[in-house]
This record gives sequence, structure tokens and C-alpha cells, in this order.
Amino acid sequence: MAMESGITVNFSNNEINIRTKTLKDLRSPRFVHIFINEKERHLLIRRCEERDNDAFPIDYAAVEIDKKCRFKAKPLVIYLASVIGLPYPSKTLRFCGNLLEDGDTVLIDLDDHQFLPYPDRRIMGVRHG
Repeated sequence: MAMESGITVNFSNNEINIRTKTLKDLRSPRFVHIFINEKERHLLIRRCEERDNDAFPIDYAAVEIDKKCRFKAKPLVIYLASVIGLPYPSKTLRFCGNLLEDGDTVLIDLDDHQFLPYPDRRIMGVRHG
């Protein structure tokens, strides 16, 4: 199965993880903006090359290690949960998106998501992690 553009949102850790495929689709930007269109129920990831107050920097050294780009973004994650209609905190969700014709933006439909099941971390009565 080919890896699609998109993100994973971990609501309990206040984390947004952007897939490396998404960064490649956006031509390896130095920064990204993440926009939520509440009315249309879309999320947009847009490349940018200059730092501003709303841009998330991409740490490619960390991406090489983790194989994904992680951002702690509690206010954005809480807002995203309210737009989707989920309680906060909630389960982890995966969203797939499509690169738009401009080549600078990935569009994600917030109504099209998957819950990510995680295995129980308890083995023989010991909790890990």
C-alpha cells in the first residue's frame, strides 16, 4: 500500500504528526502552516519558506530519526477536536489528504478519518510506557 499524504493527530499528547510523504509532496519546505476551515470541515497544510508566528518549523534531522514530523500544538489540537465534534482528549485519528494543483498545499477532509487502534501495553500485569 502506498503511503498517502496526510497527518495523524494524537489528542491525548496534543501532537500533530505530518507524514514524511506529505513533506515530500510539498517539496521539503522549511516551515508549514496548518489551517482549519471550520465551515468546509477541511484542514490545509501549506508550505512556506519564511518564519512567522503561525509557521511550524520542520526539523529534518528529527524527521530522519522518527520517520515523521511532530509538533506539540495543544490549542490547535483542542480546536480540531471541537471542529470534528470529538471530546477532548480523544483517540488518535489518521487523516489522508491530496496535494492540490498549486503544489504548495495538501487538502484534508476532516470528515474522512480513521481511528488508530493501539495495542494494550499491559503485559502480565506490568504497565509499560
